[in-house]
Amino acid sequence: MNKVGLIKNLADNFARLLETEHRLGDLQIQELLESIKLIQGDTADRRFQQIINQLRALQNRLKALAEIGRDDYLKKLMQASDDLSLGLADRRIAKILETLFEPRAVSLNAFCAQLLDALIDATQAERGFLLFYVPESTEADIIAARNYSTMNLSVGEYHFSRTLLREIFQCQSSLLIDDASQDRHYSAEASIIRFGIKSVVAAPLKHLTRTVGAIYLENNSRPCAFDEQDLQVLESVTRLALFYLEQCRLLPEAFHRKSSVFLDASKASREIIGADPAMLTLLEIIERIADSRASVLIEGESGTGKELVARALHYQSNRREKAFIAINCAAIPDELLESELFGHEKGAFTGATERHIGHIEQSDGGTLFLDEVSELAYPLQAKLLRFLQSQEFRRLGGKEILNVDTRIIAATSKDLKAMMAERKFQEALYYRLNVVPVKLPALRERRGDIPMLADYFFDKFATIYAREISASREVYEMLAAYDWPGNVRELENLIHRLVLLSKEPAIYPGDLPKEILDVKPQRINLEGDPLYQCLHTLPATLEELRRRRKEVQRLFAEQKHQLIDQAIAEANGNLTEAANRLGVNRVTLHKILRNAQNDSPVKK
Repeated sequence: MNKVGLIKNLADNFARLLETEHRLGDLQIQELLESIKLIQGDTADRRFQQIINQLRALQNRLKALAEIGRDDYLKKLMQASDDLSLGLADRRIAKILETLFEPRAVSLNAFCAQLLDALIDATQAERGFLLFYVPESTEADIIAARNYSTMNLSVGEYHFSRTLLREIFQCQSSLLIDDASQDRHYSAEASIIRFGIKSVVAAPLKHLTRTVGAIYLENNSRPCAFDEQDLQVLESVTRLALFYLEQCRLLPEAFHRKSSVFLDASKASREIIGADPAMLTLLEIIERIADSRASVLIEGESGTGKELVARALHYQSNRREKAFIAINCAAIPDELLESELFGHEKGAFTGATERHIGHIEQSDGGTLFLDEVSELAYPLQAKLLRFLQSQEFRRLGGKEILNVDTRIIAATSKDLKAMMAERKFQEALYYRLNVVPVKLPALRERRGDIPMLADYFFDKFATIYAREISASREVYEMLAAYDWPGNVRELENLIHRLVLLSKEPAIYPGDLPKEILDVKPQRINLEGDPLYQCLHTLPATLEELRRRRKEVQRLFAEQKHQLIDQAIAEANGNLTEAANRLGVNRVTLHKILRNAQNDSPVKK
């Protein structure tokens, strides 16, 4: 299909869309006219006739707009495609666009998923995703993803290179990388090394003068999987797809207004990091229960991220536009906590000089997070229970019964069942709070996530202090081996301290605190070490010196053979690869092995 034919086909499809909308609108207006006539009956009220005249004028206007829209859309589409030159002659582009712009009701998610599927099929990519950047930030929401374990950036962000995404966003230009692991600009990046990223092709999504998102495709099976033609396909389709989304008013609402709630929601989700099955299950639970009004009880050790989960529940729910209020029950004295929660009237007690609106009332329509709910005084537990049962309460010193719609999310690091047995926590309140239980694993129970979390915190504090910082492999191994009694909070504080105090661009084991190094000084007896005897004591005779020299040669020969055996085992018996690992020529390795065989005793 040539360029003119394709444009005409797209215009025809859009014309059918307009015709469908015009027909539906006309039908709705006709139904309204009939309803008004039915209500009007025999009355001579002129107001009914005025409404009928206005609806008929609107009917005519809708028809005129549909006709104007057809011509106007064709002109805009032709203008948007002028700079594509012969690129649209590529059958792959035509095939993708033909499947995308069919006349049907479509959502942003469905359109992006179909676009991504078509691009992966056309370019033979292994996986990819389409995302939109959050305005006024460096955060993003993935709208469609293929062949990733999750669409949540907080989990998947270390499964691709954030460096590449930042470059697309900042430079507002496309990327075509033959082999990122060998590219001098990217090969040193931790994410490139860790996931063996090779072929990448990516293009920005541009709305007016700014980049609002990106399409990212990857193939890690082989280098040079994409070429310039693939890049042209991606760029051409991306321009027309974004134009289509804009004309159909499917672009995210956040592009047209500032939204601090949207930013908060993204931040809450982004900081829940982990690929451990327990964390993936947690994210699924958050998604499932976010819109529920049911109370949630989050249990977990101190520092596991209970408040972060509570924030994610709020900002992913339909309450996100209302307040999220967090209160630490352990940080407020018992005599003040009741007033903080329920508020008080003027004169309710000494010092109450004016009315105070409590946190429950402030969070009407939103969410109230009660951290360390186990610290509530026993009498106050009863009052909270009453509120949970009825959603009604009185301010201290007040007579008016107030009714609010507040969702309660509670958290505790203590065993509430044990406290119930000791009569320190009311059983009825426990079951009211524990409608949906959420258990957070300790960091030592998901050690595989520790390097991922460490990377996140290194990036976070390196950005804050405008520093380039990295850590050696041994550091990651030691961090993963430590038990972290303070959990994620302790890990974050440690890395903050390391980045802040480090004088070098890299962190090494010696920079870690003693409890992580687990240094246990021991007295070492060197007298039994052969090398110590040979090198650190004076021989009595020349014959003894010659004997020691032979002993040293034998010891070094043993170590050499052990090193060679290990390299061959790691190379699965491939001598060429083993020679490369040892840094010698393959012929040299064969010679060493032959000499070792000749030197070994042969049994006859």
